[in-house]
Amino acid sequence: MKKALFSLVILALLLSSCGTMGLGTSMGAMIGGTLGSIAGDATGGRYGSSIGGMIGSVAGMAVGAAIEEQQYRERMEQANNRRTTTVAQPVQSNALDAIELTNFIYTDSDNNDTIEAGEDCQISFDVVNRGNTTLKNITPILELTSETKGLKIGNMTTITKLDPNKKITYSVPISANSHLKDGEADFRAYVMDANGRTSESREFTLPTMK
Repeated sequence: MKKALFSLVILALLLSSCGTMGLGTSMGAMIGGTLGSIAGDATGGRYGSSIGGMIGSVAGMAVGAAIEEQQYRERMEQANNRRTTTVAQPVQSNALDAIELTNFIYTDSDNNDTIEAGEDCQISFDVVNRGNTTLKNITPILELTSETKGLKIGNMTTITKLDPNKKITYSVPISANSHLKDGEADFRAYVMDANGRTSESREFTLPTMK
């Protein structure tokens, strides 16, 4: 009778604690208590069943609590994963894509369309803004891409403002010294802004003469 009464007390306490502890902890305690009582009966003794029930309850609560904690962590991780969203980074467009370089003209003193040693000449071209945004502080660049010796390209000048659908004729001075040989010189022209972004380039070749 004492054993049954003690078991009922333990069970009542466990059931009443369901409101303050998790279901896994409560179930673990009840299952552990029951198994402990059975083990206590098997070992005999006046208080074997009661002591076994208490030990089983404590062990069951520990196991149940560990399971609950693991489940809680998994639920929190799943919730965090649902809340985490990938924010697409805006693609920064290159405003210089609207630049068009056209109407390339070579001018020299004898109008033979050939760069000669000791001659000062120039290359001019139109810089056209085909976009709908005003471009500011852009610099046309003309560079030599071949290994042609004896040529010097003049300094570049920055265009402070170029409105949409407007163009500027840009001229670059070139000088040739005595090291120039017969052959060809390859050039490339493009536009660069203050951030280092560049437009599409245009390439062309001019004959050279010593």
